[in-house]
Amino acid sequence: MVAAVGSVGLAVVGPSLARHAARFTEPMQSMKRKQTALHEMVDKAAWKRPDKDALSAEQLERFLQLRQRLDQLLRDSGDPFSGFHGKHDQGLEELSKVPDMFQGMSERVGAEIDAFIEVGMPPDEYRWLERLVYERWRGALRRAGSYPTAVRAAALEVETAAAREKDAQVRRRLARLAAEMRAREPKPPEGMDPEIHRLLLARLDEIERYSMDDLARPMTMVPN
Repeated sequence: MVAAVGSVGLAVVGPSLARHAARFTEPMQSMKRKQTALHEMVDKAAWKRPDKDALSAEQLERFLQLRQRLDQLLRDSGDPFSGFHGKHDQGLEELSKVPDMFQGMSERVGAEIDAFIEVGMPPDEYRWLERLVYERWRGALRRAGSYPTAVRAAALEVETAAAREKDAQVRRRLARLAAEMRAREPKPPEGMDPEIHRLLLARLDEIERYSMDDLARPMTMVPN
């Protein structure tokens, strides 16, 4: 009798369970295919971390292209884990969102992997360049107070003061000072190759534009 009831129950519930299972298995299979393609690209690129700082114009171009795409992806896609942060006891309502969360995570990771593959940059290379550009170079200049955007902001303050100055001689001196500040090129951070420094200065506007400073969760979800 129990076996018969169980058989009837499976016949009724089975299709529903299959549909719910598919909401997990399909995203998993999709991520698996994407990761396989990523691993193939990484193997083909055969990138190895250099013994010392090295950065070519072509490499920086690819990095900024990838950075632009990731910036757009992070802004366009919502947080797939929203509603789950900091909650230890999940109610039925929250648990019912798990399949959607899993689907969202799959789509997000898949889109990021596509960006890495199309630009042709392994995740390890990207993260190494990210540290070089945004921590070792940008961060060091910021700490020294010589980062160009900060100097530009100070120059703007001087120009504003010049515009308000009634004395023509003082106004000219302030305007000249502001122009000198804008033209000032910072020295490279200690230990950094001057050629890399100049290369990064030439792409300063893009480096700032894709800094992701204003994003709450700027990290990509692509595995190493």
